[in-house]
Amino acid sequence: MRPAGLARRILPALGLTSRGWVLAAGSTLLSGCFLWTSADQGTALGSRLSALEGRTSALETGLGEELRSEVVHAKTKVAELEDVLQRATVVITRTSADTGAQVETLQQQLSIQEGAVAELRHELERLQQELRTQQADYEGRMKKLARRAGVDMPLTDAEIPTDREAHYLAAQQALEARDLSTARALFRAYAQRYPTDGHADDALLAVGRSYLQEDRPATALGELRHVVSEYPQADALPAALLAMGDAFYRLRACTDARTVFDTLVRTQPRAPQATDARARLRDVSQAPAGYCVEPAASATPPR
Repeated sequence: MRPAGLARRILPALGLTSRGWVLAAGSTLLSGCFLWTSADQGTALGSRLSALEGRTSALETGLGEELRSEVVHAKTKVAELEDVLQRATVVITRTSADTGAQVETLQQQLSIQEGAVAELRHELERLQQELRTQQADYEGRMKKLARRAGVDMPLTDAEIPTDREAHYLAAQQALEARDLSTARALFRAYAQRYPTDGHADDALLAVGRSYLQEDRPATALGELRHVVSEYPQADALPAALLAMGDAFYRLRACTDARTVFDTLVRTQPRAPQATDARARLRDVSQAPAGYCVEPAASATPPR
């Protein structure tokens, strides 16, 4: 049997491991060496062992110091991190508190501003309503002044009666009150709303006559021609022709005036206005010298 195999069987029986056996063998060999070596050699060997033990001890000591230094350094870093974390927590807490206070302040300021805006909006609405009222009052007064001065001003729907009879009555009342502008506006609106009504021609005739009352014969002619052209068979035709002849005569258009009066006498001989037309014809023929001039427009009455 080989020595190595014998050792592997004996060592376990003795309770020794391979490492332990080696150490034991080393000690035995060293002891044997002391036995078989000289004193000088033993001393040298001892010195070498002492040096080896010193280096081992120094190595262990250095390793321990290094580990302790690393531990201390790690603890220092941990302490520094904990301090940084503590200060960060304080800053965050303070910042959160400051932010909350700022938000609350901003909310209070916003509420104040919203209240101010609401007050301004209310004041603006009040001023706008007051302005609308003043403007309506101003426009109403201006219309009245303009109508009194003979300037035709349109009426709003609210100023025109919705009932037909009330509408015509309001126009007649304005005419009797010499509120000629309002009367004309009501009469025109009546003719437009009720063109087939029996009073439509009378309404247009009243508009033309109102201009003659204001001594505006040229404008009157334009309105009276509507009666002649739009209602040639109406009862108002003789009165419209007579008014047209008067308008021409006021414009010193004697030829046109004579033509219109003559047409009225020939076409409507039984009308009451025919008698007036004959008198007007005498007035035209006896007009002062130089009064009559060439007509600015020619009359075109129906025949």
